[in-house]
Amino acid sequence: MAEVIVQRACAKLRSAIGDEAVVRSNFIGDLRYMLGALESIQPVLERAEMEPFRSIPVARWLQLACSAACKTIDTVNELHDARPQAAATLTRMLPHLAIVKNAMAIEVQETKKLVMRADEERPSRFPNYYTEITEEPKTRPVSEEAMIFGRGSDKERIIAALLCSTEPNITQEHITILPIYGLEGSGKTTLAQMVFNGTHSLQGYDFRVWFHVSPQLDFHALGNSIICHVLERRQEASDMEGMEGIMKRLHELLHRKKVLLILDDLWEEDSIQLQLLKSMLTFLGDKMDVIVTTSNQAIARNICTVEPYRLNRLSDDTCWEIIKKSIGFEGGEEELEKIGREIASKCCGVPLVAQEYASILHFSSRDAITWKKFMEWSIWSIIMKSISSRVWLSLARFELSYRSMPPDLRLCFAYYCAVFPTGHNIVKDDLVHQWIALHLIEPSETLSAAQIAEEHITRLQNMSFLQTAELDHMPPSMDTTVWRPPTTRSS
Repeated sequence: MAEVIVQRACAKLRSAIGDEAVVRSNFIGDLRYMLGALESIQPVLERAEMEPFRSIPVARWLQLACSAACKTIDTVNELHDARPQAAATLTRMLPHLAIVKNAMAIEVQETKKLVMRADEERPSRFPNYYTEITEEPKTRPVSEEAMIFGRGSDKERIIAALLCSTEPNITQEHITILPIYGLEGSGKTTLAQMVFNGTHSLQGYDFRVWFHVSPQLDFHALGNSIICHVLERRQEASDMEGMEGIMKRLHELLHRKKVLLILDDLWEEDSIQLQLLKSMLTFLGDKMDVIVTTSNQAIARNICTVEPYRLNRLSDDTCWEIIKKSIGFEGGEEELEKIGREIASKCCGVPLVAQEYASILHFSSRDAITWKKFMEWSIWSIIMKSISSRVWLSLARFELSYRSMPPDLRLCFAYYCAVFPTGHNIVKDDLVHQWIALHLIEPSETLSAAQIAEEHITRLQNMSFLQTAELDHMPPSMDTTVWRPPTTRSS
């Protein structure tokens, strides 16, 4: 959020510096200084905006930078507002004009000091674990037992969809692309692993190939990976040069073969690239079943040949079963079970969060006082205390989601996270009006602010940060949205 607000403050300052009336106000030097200082901290902001998840000092500096930018915007607005007031009072209220100019000078100096402080205190170094998180480990076709719990029916539906797809398809008769989409940590990769390993239900495949896509779609790497799986050799052993050679080799290897391919964690949003991926897969083999996992519904819609499968959140009871099974809780302790169910209700239906609560409870004293302490922790506290690579992998993916947002959307998203708690229901039109009233969205040359807000909501829904809520007491015409965060703060 700070990055976007600083950008807006810089734009305001540039506009004011080019205003002749402001130039005559004798504040031009101060404004130029503030612009230079804010521009100098901009390169740091992009790196720093994900560090609050791991560094308190950086979080405090971001608050300072945000405050300095907001105060700069307010000061520039006051300078603009003071011009008509000064013109109206120039001939009849000279003493009052002097007071106004003096107050404005004090305001400018206070703002300048705050900007100077933000510039002087900007962090120069970041912890090394930033690189460890962004360079995420590749997923494998091996699933964790705890994550499988509660997903049996989902597995059967996916298998049924693949089996139904064996019926002739007019447009792409020998390829089925079935995307699974949903929240980070909801178990998309685990579900794909369950299907991949389900040799009893899905038979007849000559080859099963698992490919981890994130963060960038690389056609060369995908082709090489399939070749190496088919030839049962290490990835380094493949020395194919150029896509033409790779495609020719793939066509030779997969001719008259049936293949199950998992593309895990697809982030590519470009429709042209997705169409190229479709074309590449269509060219391979006589029968290709492809399962794609993604957090973005729009990607799922663009890549699919059959209806995408939305992976819903688990029930609170299922989250409690995951916790119980992980810690070996067999019941008989009524008070602990009551607290445990309260803890499960805080998991937001995300199995990864349930696992992390279970990890903490497993190594703690099994008494009501200790469990009540953990019950009071937010999801974010649980994430921060985790040492699980899966949790930090989800955090890295959340960062990718955040980075992919345009600046205005980041600002709206940050506002929504700050104001509304997890699982809160809000009428869509109310949210749009709030964004516009707070000037979080500015109209463009072609779109109104309301149209841009609609696009933002659609994008947040596609990324699973907003979901349409089905409420019996709301009129059908009311679109109500709810935020269910993967790994973000709940307030």
